[in-house]
Amino acid sequence: MNIRDYTEELISLRHHFHQHPELALQEVETSAYIRRYLEKLGYEITPVEPTGLIAELPGLKDRKKLVVLRAEMDALPIQEQTGLPYESVNQGYMHACGHDFILAAALILAKIIAEEENEEKKSCEGQKEYETRKKKERFPVRIRFLFEPAEEIGEGARRMLQAGALQNPKADAFLMFHYAADMTLGMAVHQGQASSMINSMQIHVHGKSSHWCEAEKGIDAIYAAARVVNAIHDLNENFKKQHPDAGKYIIGTGTIHGGEYTNIIADHVVLNGNIRAVHEETYTALEKALENCLREIEKQTGAQIRMEFPKSPVYAFANDDGLVEIAKAAGTEVFGDQFVLEGEDELFLSGDNAYRYFRETRGLFSVFLAGIPGENHPLHHPKFQLDERILPYSVEALYKMITKL
Repeated sequence: MNIRDYTEELISLRHHFHQHPELALQEVETSAYIRRYLEKLGYEITPVEPTGLIAELPGLKDRKKLVVLRAEMDALPIQEQTGLPYESVNQGYMHACGHDFILAAALILAKIIAEEENEEKKSCEGQKEYETRKKKERFPVRIRFLFEPAEEIGEGARRMLQAGALQNPKADAFLMFHYAADMTLGMAVHQGQASSMINSMQIHVHGKSSHWCEAEKGIDAIYAAARVVNAIHDLNENFKKQHPDAGKYIIGTGTIHGGEYTNIIADHVVLNGNIRAVHEETYTALEKALENCLREIEKQTGAQIRMEFPKSPVYAFANDDGLVEIAKAAGTEVFGDQFVLEGEDELFLSGDNAYRYFRETRGLFSVFLAGIPGENHPLHHPKFQLDERILPYSVEALYKMITKL
């Protein structure tokens, strides 16, 4: 297997997915494309409503170990501003999180494995010889691919698990991977904890409507909401003074909506945001501290303030020590000194619904570093870009990790 032979197709696949992004639970064309591609290679496909796919190669089902690899499919509601020749043709949607890279890598990995299995079968004169030689097969494990929808809204993993993604038989290992732009052409794996705890929050600020010419009869919800925003800023600045071991954390406000007309005191404002922390105890303490701030603002403004959490938190997960050693060996073979083994200090305040998989079996999260010098736009930015040169190296590293299992 010479991975460089697949570079052109890797880039072509990536461009296709980048040009045709689809939002969570709407990945209809993406799913159909993936299904056609894999069925031509001989994969059996199990659909997961509405757009998810589970794919396996029948010839590998007698292997003793099952390795499950996930690839996310959904894009983000962002208007792309990269100016690339393969820019998104779907207005308002963009692959600004690297899922186009993940899909291309997963498909080429699936293709390499299928071609190896087919070559092994063709090299035998008959079925009996093939069955005998299978005991010394070139590809040593059973591999299952998960094409997961709705990762960006935290819905995909639950749906895949309900469809038996890690069962029949029980998976021996779960692998996931992302691409990041903070370094150039390398690979990083965390020793131990590999993600943070996060949750979306919604804060309702209720005031009292009145005409501004009779302001004394109203309670200004916009003013109270401004106090909430200021309190969140101060909490981010000062929380660590009382909690020196808190680790990384943040409370962020993403949207604010409220008010009806210029001469009417607003009676309702809604703030949408999130809480993130590397430690669960820090997350809990932040939530409590914010709640105390809201109660104080109620007293000072007369507004009624309610904080809600529409969903359950996304919990942190940790890499399995044995899988980390395998990743270290494979990553060093492929990337040399550009492989980085990271500790807690390097954790990002990012979360993933993949924690659900890690609760069921041992797992590993790898990050392939693909920054472009001079293009320092972060994830989820309309100008976010990655270096395509990482693609063959990442596929090679994944292949080596799986075969070392």
